[in-house]
Amino acid sequence: MAPWHVLIVLLCGIVSLPLPARAGLPPPPLANYVIDHWTTRDGLPQNSIRDIAQTPDGRLWFATWEGLASYDGIEFTVYDRGSRVPLLDNGIGTIVTDPAGTLWFSDSRGNIGRRSADGGWRLWPHPANAPSIIVQSLQTDQTGRLWMLYEGNGLGSMTADGAFRYVRPPPKSPMLNVYRRMAFDSTGALWLGTYDGVVVQDAGGKVHAAPADWHLPPGLAWPYRGPDGRFWIVAGSRIFRISEAGAILQYDLHDIGRITALVQDRHGALWVGTEDHGLFRLSSSGIERLHDHTEPSSGRILSLMEDTEGSLWIGSNGGLYRLREGLFSTLTRQDGLPDDFTRTVLEDHDGRLWIGTDIGLSREGPDGTIGAVPLSTEHDHHPAVLSLAEGKDGHMWIGTYSQGLYERLPDGSCRHFGTMEGLPAGNIRAISVAADGTVWIGTQHGVFSLGDGTLRPFDMPGAPHGLITALRAQDGELWIGTLDGVRHVHGASIRSIRFHGQQGAHTIFGFTPVGHEIWFVSDRGLYRDRAGTIVQVAREQGLPVDSIFAMLPDRQDHVWLTSNRGIMRVALPDIEAVADGRATRVSFLHFDEADGLLSSQASGSSAPSAILRQDGTIWIATAAGVAHADPAQVHMFVTRPPPPPVALGSLDLDGNPLPAPSGGAPVHIPAGHGLTVRYAALSYLLPDRIVYRTMIEGMDPSWSLQGNTRSIRLMGLPPGSYTLRVSAAHPGGAWSTRDMDVPIVVDPRWWQRRDVWIGALATLGVLLAALYLGIAYYYRRQARFLSRIIAERTGELTRTAERLQTADRDKTRLLERLRQQADLATRQAREDPLTGLPNRRAFNEQLAAALEGIMAGQPDFCLALIDADHFKQINDRHSHATGDEVLQGIADVLRASTRAPDIVARIGGEEFALLMPMTTLRDAEAACERLRTAFHEKKDWGGALALRVTFSAGLVSSHPGEPSAALLLQRADAALYRAKNTGRDRVCVED
Repeated sequence: MAPWHVLIVLLCGIVSLPLPARAGLPPPPLANYVIDHWTTRDGLPQNSIRDIAQTPDGRLWFATWEGLASYDGIEFTVYDRGSRVPLLDNGIGTIVTDPAGTLWFSDSRGNIGRRSADGGWRLWPHPANAPSIIVQSLQTDQTGRLWMLYEGNGLGSMTADGAFRYVRPPPKSPMLNVYRRMAFDSTGALWLGTYDGVVVQDAGGKVHAAPADWHLPPGLAWPYRGPDGRFWIVAGSRIFRISEAGAILQYDLHDIGRITALVQDRHGALWVGTEDHGLFRLSSSGIERLHDHTEPSSGRILSLMEDTEGSLWIGSNGGLYRLREGLFSTLTRQDGLPDDFTRTVLEDHDGRLWIGTDIGLSREGPDGTIGAVPLSTEHDHHPAVLSLAEGKDGHMWIGTYSQGLYERLPDGSCRHFGTMEGLPAGNIRAISVAADGTVWIGTQHGVFSLGDGTLRPFDMPGAPHGLITALRAQDGELWIGTLDGVRHVHGASIRSIRFHGQQGAHTIFGFTPVGHEIWFVSDRGLYRDRAGTIVQVAREQGLPVDSIFAMLPDRQDHVWLTSNRGIMRVALPDIEAVADGRATRVSFLHFDEADGLLSSQASGSSAPSAILRQDGTIWIATAAGVAHADPAQVHMFVTRPPPPPVALGSLDLDGNPLPAPSGGAPVHIPAGHGLTVRYAALSYLLPDRIVYRTMIEGMDPSWSLQGNTRSIRLMGLPPGSYTLRVSAAHPGGAWSTRDMDVPIVVDPRWWQRRDVWIGALATLGVLLAALYLGIAYYYRRQARFLSRIIAERTGELTRTAERLQTADRDKTRLLERLRQQADLATRQAREDPLTGLPNRRAFNEQLAAALEGIMAGQPDFCLALIDADHFKQINDRHSHATGDEVLQGIADVLRASTRAPDIVARIGGEEFALLMPMTTLRDAEAACERLRTAFHEKKDWGGALALRVTFSAGLVSSHPGEPSAALLLQRADAALYRAKNTGRDRVCVED
């Protein structure tokens, strides 16, 4: 077949690929993206992120020059030549996932690695006939074969069973000039980028150049296959879309330099990474670039990927970036604000924004930039601005924390009102300009008015004289908010509105008119005043918080409520229905950091703290800048992320790393040992706020909430089979359906094994049967003997009686021996056979009795867990017989060095427990130190004269109301592990 015929077939295969069923919503504005950044300071091994991939379990993987890094939302795990799973080389060339969920990666020496979906690893050194250079790209075809693109050396492949194939390209072959990008189409043809244009290797292995009538520019070109199946070709700074008509020039980005990365997101937009001009987005909104002050607005983009949650991950030479969509965007110091802690925000009659912060006032300029507005002060520092108001004459009134009131005229000049002009000292949290031009000022000592240039205190009877928290002059009336309710001034009268009881408001933060009604926002929710009738809508009616700082109606018939714990959106008819009594609870949407807010804490007790601008957007002062959103776009963001899946992180057995089992195999725990299981919910939208719950099937069928804790320690489980289940949820969201299940088997001690019990019971049965038969035979023989004696020697009755008495004594002695044997069996069940000390079972009973004594008012006790240091080395270097003698010696020292009331027990292996009743923590610590001295002074351990035995101990004291013995042991065990981890041969007391 002619080469151009082959290309026509391949082209048909490309354009016939199925497109997604969803049409896709228009992409959100770039301002709605929240940018996160990670570097080596955050755990990355190196800042150049060459490639990015996500495995089906949700885990993210990054290729760097210093290893392969995985990310679970909280921390990075690095795999390199020195890691627990050692790689063949640190320089990772590329990574890719196949349909089976396997992660494939290459390195700078031509080696290939694989991490399967079950967590297993396998490495393939490069074959002798393949070049030992970096593999720039990996792809798997429809048969599962892995294809490797060697830098400047063509292609290699590896079958699913590990068979390599590499043939060096002949001279002048385009395969000697390959670039780091390649992609398969639906026909199985492989499209490769080269420095001399795109080439295609068909299913038969033949290589063809792109058709000349595509008119691709000369030089570097490479392919990209989008998630919807469309094919794109990047040639220099141009992007072509492949269709039935050939290559159609879609974008000519001649001003941005060379394109280095391309990805299509779920909205259908193309994100373009460049050599030195940062990141661009190509969509129905045109060609857009992130603002110059944001990152990554410059620098080289090496890789792009969209994860399953819709976030865009960007690998650059300056670290890792993530763009995630959010309803809210925020103006911060990066945009020109003097401080991120903003207090008040206002839009003037020209549509320009004024922002008050803790260190000064800012204003939006004609070009949209934010600049400082100077306010002169006595000490030449920037005052904290708490309130703003604009008069009809364009004069801007500015209230401050401690510098009084400023009047800024349209020409930029300022007039200051302070204590010299009659204003009291303190802060001004509210200003309102009446229709007649009177300026009402809320101070720390009551209300003042300013009219005709004259400043007057508002001294009407009943007027408040303390801190004024809110003001609103409207329709000839004045509403005043205080720390003690509302004052309503109408004409020459003042109506005092106070709210009593725990559910009643004290602090009033603001007033919002809605129609002919006015709403109060307070520290106990909302109040509506309709013609003097006041109704409360608060937490009892469904609001999630008590304190509401602002109530802001929008143009979509909703109101926005600000608080310290996020922003709520409520339908106005719904809140009116609750206030009217036609409904009992308010339904709302809650927005926080997951929706783009840099901080959920909105500003309160300042005015105005939230505004509706002329363009319909809302602007809210927060503790981390001024947040703003378009209420018309809420429908695009109301869907919360699905519950995150949970993946196994790592396993530790008594502090030692334990390989994770594969293929669903259980984790085996020797009896008496502790297993720590670390896990993570693989979601990257505020992962530190994900909550967890656990269940141990086989012990407790109910879920146990773990909060944000990402690990669980299992101690003291009896022998048996269990399954640890872990589930996760976003705050306020549903629990995940893909739980993490870890099968666990606790192996019994030798005397707890079923076969040992069966053998012991069988032996006991045989002994009892033999004993019974022996006794029965004895009595039969004695009966015959006595009958014969009676018949023969009636006169020897006396001697016969003596013999009977002798027989009775023998029987008594025999029964006593039987009783002693039974007592011995009972004692052996509660006594350690090697040391003669009480065993774990006996110790647990003594510990439970001690805890019951505390509940009954008896004095506290102390518990020490003692573990012989490096005991395994004693067995290894000497012998197990020596180890047994050492354990007996330890028991002897413990018996000899403790008090009579103290209880010493061997609770497993080289671990002992010491229970010290009626002992303070200080005395117990001294006792443990005496034990250490006794250990040091003992010279003969198991007959090995050079042997030195020490121990580590964890010491805790009981507390009244101690919940359980298991928790007390966990506390002691934690102190013990601290003793081990800080050098051993020491006693660590619980912090």
